Amino acid sequence: MSNQFDESNQHQKTWIFIILFSASFITSMATTVTVNMLPSIMADFHVETSLAQWLTSGATLVSGVMIPITAFLIRRIPNKKYFIAAMLIFVAGSWIGMNAPNFYILLGGRLVQAVGCGMLLSFSQIILLAIYPKSKHGTVMAAFAVSGSVSPIVAPTIAGFIIDWKGWRGVFTLLLILGALILVFGIVLMRNVSMVSEVRLDTLSVLLSSAGFCGLLIGIGNLSRGSFFRLTTGGSIMTGMIALSVFVWKQLKSSTPLLNLRVFRYPKFRISVILSILMYLLCMGNGTLLPIFSQSIRGYTATAYALATIPGSVLMAVTTLCAGKIYDKIGSKLLLILGGAGMLAGSILGLSLGADSGLLSISMVSILLSVGMGFLNTPITTMGLSDLEGGLRVDGSSIFNTLRQVSSSLASTMAVLVYTLAGQAFGQIFGMKAAYVYFSLAGIAVLVAITVYLGKYDGKKR
Repeated sequence: MSNQFDESNQHQKTWIFIILFSASFITSMATTVTVNMLPSIMADFHVETSLAQWLTSGATLVSGVMIPITAFLIRRIPNKKYFIAAMLIFVAGSWIGMNAPNFYILLGGRLVQAVGCGMLLSFSQIILLAIYPKSKHGTVMAAFAVSGSVSPIVAPTIAGFIIDWKGWRGVFTLLLILGALILVFGIVLMRNVSMVSEVRLDTLSVLLSSAGFCGLLIGIGNLSRGSFFRLTTGGSIMTGMIALSVFVWKQLKSSTPLLNLRVFRYPKFRISVILSILMYLLCMGNGTLLPIFSQSIRGYTATAYALATIPGSVLMAVTTLCAGKIYDKIGSKLLLILGGAGMLAGSILGLSLGADSGLLSISMVSILLSVGMGFLNTPITTMGLSDLEGGLRVDGSSIFNTLRQVSSSLASTMAVLVYTLAGQAFGQIFGMKAAYVYFSLAGIAVLVAITVYLGKYDGKKR
């Protein structure tokens, strides 16, 4: 059986889509269930919120650091071998997490998982955009994005039952089993779509980007533990900023950059990246704090929290799928307006969460933010990548997903930082309200960015 892709074979397209959809689902599930597991892990290993949150922010940071490397790997390694390697790494990380005897080995397992997740993010988008015509990009990307929307529907509910029944280790067992099944199907049905080439890995650029992102995130994460004027806080932040500055300078000067930052010359891509970063700062930050509020402050079980967030997750899946069809027919204007309004409304409603808030209030915050993200995700991704061609699309997708993952990691770190600092001074409830003030400012920034985009392009298709 040939490993090469046959463009005229619709069955191959369908199977490739199913495999990539499933892989996206499992990687999204790994992130979602980790957030739900935090209260149990904090209790079992006796760690504080500021340390436990590295299971999410650390993993998303590693995924973000991996994505620039994947731009090289995608060009160098045949697609099928690449996919198999990514899934093997994910399965290995799940096994480590399942058997972790302490928090730090558990964190190590999550970081190994994150390497596989980071390898798959850009890869899946690039392959799907390559095998489907441009006229179908909005619908295909929306259908694919549902994997990330369906996962929050199923994953927290299943995880809630498993955590209450078998503990958090049972969740890693489930990830291991599902990852192994997807790996087997990938070995049988995945095909080579893109051509490989003899490109060289810019090791210095990899080190600069890794040091930059890690230094920045570690420094911000340590602010809740000490003064800015310390090596582990301000020193780490400054080191990260210097490394990233040198990285950007090197990419712009190089004839063969690790990431072709010249794609930022495309204004639609530039605005899409800004919107994506703001969206993830808001939604991923909320996704870290809401289960902590529900379980640690209000005392609800993991299952109860999961059930409260099902309506929002269902609506996110529906709006994400509908958004693709709307984008292909009339463009992005309506989607951007509805998405931005949902983001801001959910953030403002979060300000009302307090000591007496029930599951209905938690559910409404989840619904508004989920619907907002469902409307925004497809047009942001599609309008940013669809106009890029050939090799620029690989670079654009890698940059897009790198910044998305780093902003997800920054979101968790910043949200916990605001919550921790305000909470230490005035109590946990005040800490939550301070965090939602921060989210509301991000929601306002989203609307401002959308207004700028519509003022320039009026949301016209393509």
